[in-house]
Amino acid sequence: MSVPTPAYAEAAANLVVNGDFEQVSADGSIPGWPQNETRAGGRAQVLDGAGPDGSRALALDLGNADDKAAIGQDVPIPDTGSFRAYRITFDERAVGLSGYGGDLWARNFGHDALVGRVTGDTPWRRASAVVLARPGAPTVSLLLALERTTGRLLVDNVRVERAEGDVVGANGQPTGAVQLTWNFGTLAQPPASYEVHRSSDRNFTPGPKTLIRAVPAAWTAEDGSARPGTRYTYKVVALAADGTRLATTGAETVTTPSRFLDEQQTNVLSATGTGSGTGAGQGARLAWRLKAGSRTPVTLYAGGPEVAEGRLGEARKVRTCGADDTTGALTLTAEDLRGATGFALVGRHGEVLATATLGSLAHPRTGVTEARLTAIRAAIRQSGTPRSTYDSLVSRVARGLPAYNYRPGEAQASLAHDAALLYQVTRDPAYAAVAYEAVVESGRTMPFVNGTAHAGAAPLETANAATPLATAYDWAYQAWTEEQRAEAQQVLQRVAAYLEVSYHPNFALPTKQSNWTAVVRGAELTLRLAVRGDGPFDLQEERIPQLIDEVGRHLDTAYSETGWDQEGLDYFGYGLGVGAPGVTGSLDAGIGALKEKWERPRFANLLLHSVSAQADKARLQWGVASTTGAVPIPGLIFTQVPAGQRAAWLWQYERTVGGGGGTYGLLHYPYGIAPQDPDEAPASVRAALLDDHVGSYLFRSRYQDKDDVLVGVQNRNENHIGWGGSDTFALSLVGQDVIWAQQPAKNTSKPELFSKPFVDGRPEPLAGRGRTLASRAYAGQGGGFVSLDGSGNYLLGTARRDIAVDLRPVGGADSVVAVHDTFADTAAHTYAWQLSPEAGTAITFGATESGATTFLFRKGDSWLKGWVLNPEGADLSVEKGAFRVVRSGTEADFRIVVAVGNGATVPTAVVEGSTLSLGGTAYDLSDLKGHLPATS
Repeated sequence: MSVPTPAYAEAAANLVVNGDFEQVSADGSIPGWPQNETRAGGRAQVLDGAGPDGSRALALDLGNADDKAAIGQDVPIPDTGSFRAYRITFDERAVGLSGYGGDLWARNFGHDALVGRVTGDTPWRRASAVVLARPGAPTVSLLLALERTTGRLLVDNVRVERAEGDVVGANGQPTGAVQLTWNFGTLAQPPASYEVHRSSDRNFTPGPKTLIRAVPAAWTAEDGSARPGTRYTYKVVALAADGTRLATTGAETVTTPSRFLDEQQTNVLSATGTGSGTGAGQGARLAWRLKAGSRTPVTLYAGGPEVAEGRLGEARKVRTCGADDTTGALTLTAEDLRGATGFALVGRHGEVLATATLGSLAHPRTGVTEARLTAIRAAIRQSGTPRSTYDSLVSRVARGLPAYNYRPGEAQASLAHDAALLYQVTRDPAYAAVAYEAVVESGRTMPFVNGTAHAGAAPLETANAATPLATAYDWAYQAWTEEQRAEAQQVLQRVAAYLEVSYHPNFALPTKQSNWTAVVRGAELTLRLAVRGDGPFDLQEERIPQLIDEVGRHLDTAYSETGWDQEGLDYFGYGLGVGAPGVTGSLDAGIGALKEKWERPRFANLLLHSVSAQADKARLQWGVASTTGAVPIPGLIFTQVPAGQRAAWLWQYERTVGGGGGTYGLLHYPYGIAPQDPDEAPASVRAALLDDHVGSYLFRSRYQDKDDVLVGVQNRNENHIGWGGSDTFALSLVGQDVIWAQQPAKNTSKPELFSKPFVDGRPEPLAGRGRTLASRAYAGQGGGFVSLDGSGNYLLGTARRDIAVDLRPVGGADSVVAVHDTFADTAAHTYAWQLSPEAGTAITFGATESGATTFLFRKGDSWLKGWVLNPEGADLSVEKGAFRVVRSGTEADFRIVVAVGNGATVPTAVVEGSTLSLGGTAYDLSDLKGHLPATS
């Protein structure tokens, strides 16, 4: 069939090269589309006769959801010093697209946009959107892509045109949401606000009956109320500050899919009190959304707090609801409620689907309670960590904006956040005034508003500010006038409208592991919970369950049981530092959907094992984590650490965070709990942390001072979208106030910063295909044994590591690590076994001791000594501060023992064949699995 061409399609020149795909090179490449991100089995090709009018068309094919098919080109655009509007249109057809589907990603110009997302089987249709290029953006980058899906996407007639005048674009999604973007090119000054109007009549005149939402000083919003299989026409009206109409866009028409794609994977129930206070006038509003494919009807139960824990013995049935729909809501009068505070949604077979506790819309809603404020006020009257935390906040707020070294928008929001909590603690209205001024200024300087956002990162930059803005609003609300509240609400409206339509594949695709999900979706969740029911905001009963679902999937998939995630500690702290307040905020609102998901990962134990007591806070590395840094999200971890580990985590917190815990360190400090030396804590804190699923192993000798020894061994058994490192067989070693073995963080172009084997001068090409063969913890200490298969990542016939980490004092050493690495392949390779210590470490090597070749690292009084067994055929060297042992051939075998300690005396060892003896302990490098160290 032929797709009709809209009138605007011929209004301006097409800026896309070969957008109709009629040009094809002899080798099958496509002129004008030089960017090719196709990988593995993905395929991009031009097919004769496949277009809507029988012309050529692009076909993207994907048979494996882990592969990718994508091509792109950059469309140059002039810089006029202001936002410029461009309309993107193209024809598309989905053929058997599963799951997420295909799309055009317009990127790297300040407002990344997803255009024409499509899934399933469709006829040819025209996709259309208006995008805004920020001042200074050199190009609009187009990427036609299939990813995290299977099937075929056909594309033809891709156009990018300068959009003149007053225009609106309506970009329909398979989920039913219609994303709107507009620009008023005829107005010399930005309007104060906008009205979004919708009608079934293309020639309608905007009026009260067609108004669906108002947005202050923004240029984008989402229509989440569209119905399936309906043709809508949109217009946007620009308003002056006094409400005068300044201009109206032309019409834009879109037809929604006949059936919406439901991506919900979490059951969510909320219960919100209505009326004022409690007692006779108190009713409740209950709303729920079930995961896609759930069978209804469902039954709602009410009762005491135990019902919200899933115990229904004393619960009473309130109502059976729904027959076909997975969403629902009802309002209970005070008579219906009968004082109930706990609720459960129960499925057809008696299973508890979701729970909730009756929440309140009174401010403050998130984090702050009278009990916590009472504890804080008592604690800051005496010396200790809470007092130093409080003093630090007071000092920082007193210094004002210069104390907040963040981007514009985020800096002001963070100042507002701190000041608002100080208002809650002190009830000093001056702090509420600081919070108000900072919120307003944040709204004026937000990067997405004024075009200063880093290309492609505007959603992150906006979300970074959204969380502190939301908490500042919530905590200072009581002290503000109605006019101040209304102005703050306008700032939050603008931020919410942008976050609705923001896009990046790291959080938009089905896999939700990336920190983008935690940051962007978590921040929006925090915001929605803070403002729901206030001013122009309704109860957000559609949006909040969607956000809870995405954040919940992130918690399920990004973090293993041990709390490990592939991005490393820096991004672990960043993602949850912005996103976790949305999680805890949902729990404060009484929504139970994220409780178990939040408490499952053992974050505190992960940090106990990986962050040293050194003054520089050296820590074990994986992903792209740096060698040193602050403890991630310390205060928020108090909300989810298991009771048995809380006192030990507090010990660590006191020594590594102290008074630097910020607002959450003050709010969630475990008042009334005494710190417990982790060396006297439960075995879970003292024993090795073994994670066979992802291939991560953390070992710690003790929890006392800078001489503690920490060892990390990685294998990358799992991989997903987001930051990752070349971690197969990676070793991280900290002790004696020295980083003995580091990893490169993001400096991956510097091979001398890796502590791991290289093959032909490079790290492994793949991740996620490692396997754990065996792992166990040693009794009575923090060490253990691990056997790893890395052949799938290295793409070799054999790549195996057996490693014994003995964290007892042995023969004059504080700890010993014995490593046996074996490599083999049909082709010959050069294998380099490498350790990279911190800068300033002196390295010598080459001495012979009992048939082994030794190497020695020294820094100050601290040392690491190593023995290379069977050194024949191995070349030892130091390259740019990294120690290397190199072997070449079709096979390579490395049997290496290292010991660490400090002082003038360095131990000597005895080697017999494959066994090295140090003091009274023997390490057989041919049988490290059989090594059983004595219990210390």
